[in-house]
Amino acid sequence: MMLGSRVQPVEQLQESSWFPFSDEPVIEGLWYVPRLSCPIFLFPEDAPDGKWHLFAHSWLGIQHYVSNSGIMWEPMGLVQVRGKYPFLFKDKGAFHIIYERHGRPIPFVEKLTKRMRKSHVRGSHIEMRSSNDLSIWSEPRLLLEAKEIPSAADYRKNPVLSHPQVLPVEGGFRLYVGSAKVGKHPASSRYVCTAFSETLDGTYVPDSQMPLIEAVPNDKWRSLGAGRMCVYKGSDSYVALQNARYWDADRKQEASAIVLLTSIDGLQWQRADDQPILIPAQRGWASEHILTCDVRYKQDEACWYCYFSATGERRYGLLRESIGLLIGKIPALRKAGENGDNLFPNG
Repeated sequence: MMLGSRVQPVEQLQESSWFPFSDEPVIEGLWYVPRLSCPIFLFPEDAPDGKWHLFAHSWLGIQHYVSNSGIMWEPMGLVQVRGKYPFLFKDKGAFHIIYERHGRPIPFVEKLTKRMRKSHVRGSHIEMRSSNDLSIWSEPRLLLEAKEIPSAADYRKNPVLSHPQVLPVEGGFRLYVGSAKVGKHPASSRYVCTAFSETLDGTYVPDSQMPLIEAVPNDKWRSLGAGRMCVYKGSDSYVALQNARYWDADRKQEASAIVLLTSIDGLQWQRADDQPILIPAQRGWASEHILTCDVRYKQDEACWYCYFSATGERRYGLLRESIGLLIGKIPALRKAGENGDNLFPNG
C-alpha cells in the first residue's frame, strides 16, 4: 500500500487476525442520509492538520469527516455533490480525490464555472479533484468515460462505472474501476477493469476489451459479481481486499464479504485464503452485505485499521448502510505473565 512515497507492509495482511472494534458502527447516517458507503481514510500523520480524515458517499454526494481519535467523527460537509465511490491518493505532496459521477448539474446546488458547465459530462464517468489541505479542491478533471469501457454497458441501457482507484506502475498510472452492476438495493460492480495513463490526470486508455475480474459461478465468494476491489502495492507484490458478491446457500439470499487476494503484477490474481476476512453477521446492522472497505497500517500501534461499510437493517422503510471498524494484528506468542499488548490483552 502506498501513500505518497511510503510503502506499507501489505504482505503482512495474509498473517493478520481481525477483530471488530465494536458491535456497532463508528459512523451512522442521519435520518435524511440513511446510507454511508465506500469509506477511504487518512491517519493523522498523513494529513496536513494532524487529524484523522475520512471520506464516504451518501445520496447527497461525497461527505468529509474529521476525528481526533478515529472513533468519534465530525461531519465537515460535501466535497462533491452527487459524487460516488471516492478514492484518495497522495502524490508529490498533493491530495487527489477520484470518484464517479453522472447526471446533469443540479441548479443552485453545484457551483459551476462557465468552463465547468461547458465540459460537463452527463454519462457515468470518473473525475478527479486535487487539494493541498483537504479543504479547498480544484475543479474536476475528466479521467475516463463509461462509454470507453465495453463491459460497462452489459445488461444495462446506459453504461456505468464505479469504485475507481489509481496506483503508480512502471511508466505511469493504472486505474482500477468497476463496470456494470449486479443485484439491487444495494447493487455491486459486475466486473473490475483496468486502464492506463502516463500521467495522473491524463486520459486513461482501457488495457483490454475484456474485464480483469468477473463472476465465477462455482466460486463460493464470487459467484455473482466482482464487487469492489481495493488494491494495495507492497515492496514486491500486490494485495487486494475484494468485496465480491455471492449467493449464500444457507440463507438463500445474495451477500457480500471481504476476501483477500494476492498478485505478483497487479493483473493476475489468486485468493490468499479460503476463509474471508469478514462475512455478514447473523443479525444486526452488518448482516446482509459487506460492501466496501479501506485498510491502512498504523506503525506506532503495529496494527491495521480497516473501515468498512455494510447493510443489514432498515429503518422507516429505508435501507441503512453504515461504517464499521476492524482491527488487524499479527498474532504473537508471549511468555507467561507478559501483557505488553493493550489492544488485545487476552490474545
